[in-house]
Amino acid sequence: MRIILGIQEAHDASAALMVDGEIVAAAQEERFSGLKGDYGYPRQSIEFCLKQADLGASQIDEVVLATNLWNPVLTKIKRNANFKVSDWVAEQHKYWKPVLLENRQVSYYDLFKDRPDFHYDDTYPFDRLLSGYMDKEGMRQAREIRRTTVSMLLGIPLERVKTIMHEDCHTFYAYFGSPMRGRVLALTSEGIGDYSNGTVSEFSEEGRHELAHTRENHLGHIYQYITLLLGMKPNEHEYKVMGLAPYANKKELDKSYQVFARIQKVEGLNIVYDEKPPDLYFHFRDKLEGHRFDGIAGAVQKFVEVMLSEWITACVKATGLNRICFVGGVAQNIKACKRIAELDIVEDLYVCPAAGDTSVSIGACYYAMWKYLHAHRLSCEAIRPLDKIYLGPEFSDREVEAFLKRENVAAKFKTIPGVTSEDIARRLADGQILGRCAGRMEFGLRALGNRSILADPRRPEAVRKINAAIKFRDFWMPFTPSILAERTRDYIMNPKNLLSPFMTMAFDSTKLAQRDLIAALHPADLTVRPQILQEEQNPEYYAIIKAFERLTGVGGVLNTSFNLHGHPIVLGPKEALYTFENSELDALVLSNYIISR
Repeated sequence: MRIILGIQEAHDASAALMVDGEIVAAAQEERFSGLKGDYGYPRQSIEFCLKQADLGASQIDEVVLATNLWNPVLTKIKRNANFKVSDWVAEQHKYWKPVLLENRQVSYYDLFKDRPDFHYDDTYPFDRLLSGYMDKEGMRQAREIRRTTVSMLLGIPLERVKTIMHEDCHTFYAYFGSPMRGRVLALTSEGIGDYSNGTVSEFSEEGRHELAHTRENHLGHIYQYITLLLGMKPNEHEYKVMGLAPYANKKELDKSYQVFARIQKVEGLNIVYDEKPPDLYFHFRDKLEGHRFDGIAGAVQKFVEVMLSEWITACVKATGLNRICFVGGVAQNIKACKRIAELDIVEDLYVCPAAGDTSVSIGACYYAMWKYLHAHRLSCEAIRPLDKIYLGPEFSDREVEAFLKRENVAAKFKTIPGVTSEDIARRLADGQILGRCAGRMEFGLRALGNRSILADPRRPEAVRKINAAIKFRDFWMPFTPSILAERTRDYIMNPKNLLSPFMTMAFDSTKLAQRDLIAALHPADLTVRPQILQEEQNPEYYAIIKAFERLTGVGGVLNTSFNLHGHPIVLGPKEALYTFENSELDALVLSNYIISR
């Protein structure tokens, strides 16, 4: 038996456990800590993974830390997790402007080291590396500190703890996590890795053969800065910009698009600078002054779609490979993926769930297992694709019952045991909006039924209620459906039969979908980002949708993540009850209990 523990210690910290080529457990630290996008050593995620597999740390054959080089200052201050919009703006003015535009050195750590409202990482002894400018030598020293600290915390020999190239973590996840096998084109596009922010590789069971890479693919950075300039939080609210983009009218979109059009270009197999500005944030701030917010959102979305389409077309023509697995933060732009998939030159496109850095812990496991098998000349057939994403904790009926008694929930709410899929479906059909916390928690950014808010997708009024009274989020944001796999052709325009079990792809909707699922489509362009659900993937959730179909004739439900705005998706009964009590959900499903007002 080969046991591998993968760890992501930077932003969106996570842990994953692989046993004999199969990912058996994975979780993000934010679900346990409550700090969205949490940074640092994912202690509680690691403890969960080992407990789930009934293993001790001493049984681990290999611990793999995703990424060789990353900045310890950002982990110390937990930047993405702690920063508000005002902090991101301050970073531009107090650090990047002096460094990039005024040629002055500034200590990044000194700017943010004494904030009483911040959570700081206290796991790694990075103190001597925190002052001054962070260079590669400092990052190399940080790598050894990471290895020795993890070795000590887990109580295992140092030689069992290794680091893996960031780009390898991404691409091995993209390939081995997908159902694709044989020769494919593996592409990364992201903010920054160990040596690149864009790579092109030929991938097969024999491994990764890189054809090109660049540090000038700034699609992710540009989208991030536009998110900030629109008053939203970078590295978290890019999806809001994407949701806003379809509302732009042609006049405003075309006006703003001229600001983006000449920044980047495709050169060979890379996206590189065309007309390079001295700095991206201040360049766009000045050039977009007086432009409308919707035009800006529409323009940056069009820019990313155009650049990715041109890049991928060039890569397919150069390699002859038209089956693509795409990964990295930019791959989470579902509308760009829709445009790529529609290219005539592309035969197949697959995007694994949580394609950004959240999943590099899983990618590290895939790489380590592949390397072990390759070194011992063993078949890669033992490496299992990630066909299910329900990899987190679950809570038994007994645990839920004990929680309800301990919290005296029956004194405040009506509590009914033995809830059935028909009971839930009937409430949805009657217009109730439910939170469901049952079964194993999903890994990644999408709730896929087990930590979801559910509603009748025929009712547009459900959108207003969820936005205003439950999720407290922006009015323009669309919701998504979970649909039965056998109803795919009824609802989705998907001529290439692309797989979308994890809500990583967008599609045009059918006329029937525009009747049955109208509340779960984008209101402006009527596109859909579905979870296409096979019964074997989640029998309990499938049964709810099937029961709803028997009642209504509709083979899907509206599904959005079970959380309050700004909070992580709920972990278990405690977080689910808190969300229920602090929102206007009609009822809460906890395992086989239903709690209503």
